[in-house]
Amino acid sequence: MKLSMEQAAYVVGKTKKTIYNHKDANKFTWEADKDGKAVIDASELMRVYGDDSPIPEKLKEIEEGGSVNESVNTQNYTPKSGAKKPVVSDEDYIELIRLREEVKFKAQKIDDLETDKEKWEKAANEAQKTAQGITLALEDLRDKATKKDKWETAIEKLEEKVANQDKETQKAVDEIKKAASQRIAKARKELEDEKNKGFFQKLFG
Repeated sequence: MKLSMEQAAYVVGKTKKTIYNHKDANKFTWEADKDGKAVIDASELMRVYGDDSPIPEKLKEIEEGGSVNESVNTQNYTPKSGAKKPVVSDEDYIELIRLREEVKFKAQKIDDLETDKEKWEKAANEAQKTAQGITLALEDLRDKATKKDKWETAIEKLEEKVANQDKETQKAVDEIKKAASQRIAKARKELEDEKNKGFFQKLFG
């Protein structure tokens, strides 16, 4: 005798929801009838849940045409048809797209800052090379200069000027590197915080 899930729940004294949970967990063997509904053989039901009273009595009752009191023995339940899919409203979907675009924008911003940092470092290196070239030229000039006071004085003034320029250039380079590093670190932290937010946290702050 084949029993529906409702009848099986009545026979073993469990709710319909419990029987469907056992079915989904493959606790017993079942098959589909001609209408595609799940059914279980009475012998399989007794094998799994035992054949003690009142199971045989309820089976006999069903076999003789008795009805199943659904209001007492069952609960509303929809069998599992696969993994649950979250329901997202149009507003939530639009907000999710906006958040994704914001993350992409911040990632691009970091890339731009990295590029700017490279440009600044390149400019600073060029400035340092120029200063070094001037220094080398002055050293060569000093070696070739005569002992005249006017040349020695001129060279000393140039050396002093170059020394001051070196200090200013190095200071500017350090400030540029520091500012760039701070901006990049901040942008990275903002991006990381955004990525670590949960979906609803992103939606509602």
